[in-house]
Amino acid sequence: MLQFRCTAKVQKEIGLKAKDLNEITDGKSMLGNWYVNISTIDRRKTFLFVNERTLLSFILYGIKKSNISNIHEAFLKALNQLLMLEGIDYSVIDKLNNEYLNLQYTKTGSKQVLGNMNDLMSLYKHFIYSDGGLKHCDLTEIIHRINRTPQKNIGWGYSIDLAKELLLCKQRT
Repeated sequence: MLQFRCTAKVQKEIGLKAKDLNEITDGKSMLGNWYVNISTIDRRKTFLFVNERTLLSFILYGIKKSNISNIHEAFLKALNQLLMLEGIDYSVIDKLNNEYLNLQYTKTGSKQVLGNMNDLMSLYKHFIYSDGGLKHCDLTEIIHRINRTPQKNIGWGYSIDLAKELLLCKQRT
């Protein structure tokens, strides 16, 4: 089970009402649940996804109201691509996809992760704009760089290293 911990802005964008939100539960999957926020970059709505355990992050843009119902599939596709580029074995990615088959929406539950999200969104914007905007930047390289930025909330480690550790640990069990 995958839970998207949505900010109020995301809830409004997706059209979620209070009755549509589930109770927050601990993720029993390899990576756990994901926080989702939305911002505007280059006049495009941009979703930021941040893993609650590892602070692994990536952004997606180009999701419009007409295809917002496909956000789960877009998330999985982007996560799979990120993990493949990082050298994660296909069998591990497949196992994670099976754990993330069902999606629930919840409110956010951690001010600490929300703080990290704000910092990460600032970093994404900085790198994108300093490279000339979405049309000219290498978004894959920016995501790669940000996931290799030391994070205080995970002991000054890198998000990608912690994610790989969790994924490889679960693979052995």
